[in-house]
Amino acid sequence: MATRTVHSVSEITDLLKNLIEQQPHLQNVWVQGQVSNYSRSGAGHIYFTLKDDRSQIQVIMFRSSAAGLRFVLKDGEEVLVQGRLNLYPARGQYQINANKVEPLGIGALQRAFEDLKQQLADEGLFAEHHKKPLPVFPLKIGVITSPTGAAFQDICQQLRKRYPLAKVLLHPTLVQGEGAAEGISHALQAMNQRDDIDVLIVGRGGGSIEDLWAFNEEVVARAIFASAIPVVSAVGHETDFTIADMVADHRAPTPSAAVEHIVPDQDELLTQLDGYDAWLRRIINDRFDALKTRLQDLETRLSPTRRKDAIYQLHQTLDTLDVACRSAIGRKLADGERDLHTLAQRLNALSPLATLERGYSISRKMNGEILISNQQVSVNDRIEVQLSHGHLACRVEAVGDSETD
Repeated sequence: MATRTVHSVSEITDLLKNLIEQQPHLQNVWVQGQVSNYSRSGAGHIYFTLKDDRSQIQVIMFRSSAAGLRFVLKDGEEVLVQGRLNLYPARGQYQINANKVEPLGIGALQRAFEDLKQQLADEGLFAEHHKKPLPVFPLKIGVITSPTGAAFQDICQQLRKRYPLAKVLLHPTLVQGEGAAEGISHALQAMNQRDDIDVLIVGRGGGSIEDLWAFNEEVVARAIFASAIPVVSAVGHETDFTIADMVADHRAPTPSAAVEHIVPDQDELLTQLDGYDAWLRRIINDRFDALKTRLQDLETRLSPTRRKDAIYQLHQTLDTLDVACRSAIGRKLADGERDLHTLAQRLNALSPLATLERGYSISRKMNGEILISNQQVSVNDRIEVQLSHGHLACRVEAVGDSETD
């Protein structure tokens, strides 16, 4: 009897999982089918079933990849899914870990465009109050485009023609194909790290909707909206609008037209300056002529004889004022002198010197202390007596207690 080998469920599951993962062609597959049971988790992961008329397979798209979706998935929609095939052990089912999902059918890109347009409009990214004004006289213009395309050459040529004072700083990037949207977004962020850029031009030459699709990517739209520097979208198409056009602070139909919107025309500026110069000269000449006429009128109305009389009258008025001023000053000085004399007399009456003149004296100890009581001295102490005229050096012979002692 043959020996039986018993496997656990996990062993069988792991075996199938390894078999699938060891097939290189199953690690990058494109699968077409219809979306069913679509859902999005709170963490941002997307789950749905991809089916046809005979079979179905589960699809999971993690948040990092789901953020790059150009449109909103709906049940019943035909799509292409790109990813790798693996087996989910917890449920014992195989599934596709999706990297990309693309709609099928006519107008697929237009559908993606409309979905993103509606989403960003609902968030307010197109609102007019978010638009930043363009500088009147920019000194440095940042350009984000391909270094080999005609767009950059057109911008430089137009600047040399219209406003050569402005300098141009190019941040080269892809503007078409794989990685273009990420490159444009990175360039916008890098330019915003500088403090010498007055305005940014983001664009390229014309092309098909597929060629221009990088300017319809969400990552580019959000980078433009986040820019602190005013952004001019200049994608080379006259009639159609991209998402970048709608988010930008200003839209130009071509790169050359962007320059016309950003900088003034030097020829027009010179013409304006000439006009201002002529206007100022006219204003000055008119004012000068008016003053000259006024002066001539005054000279005509005031004859030489009347001029002399007016001068003499002014002299007479000055003389009268001088006499009046001198008289007023004299009276003021006399009043002041009289008041000063009165105050001096009153002060002299209060002076100790006047008291000494009447026969009184001031006695002091040798240390300068004024004596007002016999308790301040002892017999044989030396004292000084201040008289009205001179002083006496004395010695105390006796100390009495009262005037009768």
